[in-house]
Amino acid sequence: MAKRHYDWSSGLAEIEEHSLTKHQVLVDYLVRYFQQRTLNAPGRERFRITLVDGFCGGGLYVLQGSDQLVLGSPLRMMEAVDTAFTLVNANRTKQIELDVQFVFVDKDKHALEHLRKVLGDRGYQHAIGVSIHLLHAEFGVAADEILQRIRRHTPRSGTALFFLDQYGYTEVPAPLIRRIFQTSPNAEIVLTFHVSSFATYTNDEFAQRISATLQIDIFKRLGSRSIEQIKADETDWRRFIQAALYEALVEQCGAAFFTPFFIRGSGAGHGEYWLVHLSQHHRAQDVMKQVHWQHSNHFVHYGGAGLNMLAPHTMGFMQEFDGGFKFDDVARNRSDKELVEQLAVRIFDQPHAVNFSTVFAQTCNGSPATAGMYKDALATLVASGDVMVRSFDGKPRYRARYICDSDQIERARQLKLFLSPAR
Repeated sequence: MAKRHYDWSSGLAEIEEHSLTKHQVLVDYLVRYFQQRTLNAPGRERFRITLVDGFCGGGLYVLQGSDQLVLGSPLRMMEAVDTAFTLVNANRTKQIELDVQFVFVDKDKHALEHLRKVLGDRGYQHAIGVSIHLLHAEFGVAADEILQRIRRHTPRSGTALFFLDQYGYTEVPAPLIRRIFQTSPNAEIVLTFHVSSFATYTNDEFAQRISATLQIDIFKRLGSRSIEQIKADETDWRRFIQAALYEALVEQCGAAFFTPFFIRGSGAGHGEYWLVHLSQHHRAQDVMKQVHWQHSNHFVHYGGAGLNMLAPHTMGFMQEFDGGFKFDDVARNRSDKELVEQLAVRIFDQPHAVNFSTVFAQTCNGSPATAGMYKDALATLVASGDVMVRSFDGKPRYRARYICDSDQIERARQLKLFLSPAR
């Protein structure tokens, strides 16, 4: 049921197409991450971070069904840092150094030996043991050493990004995620989860075992019903079980912000893997959602389009999305429409003005929309005369591109189109 381990004992391992999608999302997120973190620091000379690949593999693969060689996640991470360095320094008079510590972990000694060779062949031998650390261990066992390395590299901030492309769904329990956030306050985690096999093959006994392993309560989220009852009562029981598993995991992991989207599988295109992003800041969550929309051909979610996408009545295959919310033009149009309507209601119910960052932070976990899409919706409400957006010094905002985190949002004194007193 779980994804099989790669075999490094006799040379290059094969990699599947969906893993390339995961790696590209990681690369694109990292580049955007560095751009965002250095955006408002023109005088900064150095930015420190630890990048952790908890299931790193051997560094070089053969694409399944072909002879094409492809780089693994460690080398893709390093390439992303080089790309980000070029972009963030493009218009700086004084360059900012990206001081990155890499920690690559794998329990397969053959994989690490292969990775060491690949790094050496590409001129990184001198960096191994200095800025590149190779750990032969299970990720959970290596966690203490990893967290110590993060503390030494960034003592005050604990700035780190973990890429945890686990082999199934049991190797990163919720308490371990919670400990990462407790000890590294500026950490982010990108976690994959092979949920299709879990939902398809699970029964009560198996669900109890997984609950114990991950230290979460799946049955609480299932409304105390048995798996067999769920399968008998719910038309789309796989999605229902997956939603319960996701909510139970998020509840216990200690992350303030998260995204719950699927990497689309082959064939019918139904989601097979979660690519779960966990963080403590809404800006990080927004950047990851930008990447999901960028890779619309590869992602899907099975909930709603507005501010309450994980509500029970929206879970499952929504008819208007023809098998899921696919981050395409249909999904974008639906999101834009629902955002306008639902933000209008929310703002009407506010007793006083609230800044944009608060509105976004309080609702973004329940929406596939980016901050830019929120701003477009607010601009529509401003144009209709239903909402006022003002800067901290009282200057009105009319266009989405000028709306800032600190801008104050409130309902207009005279309601026009979307906010009717008789609603």
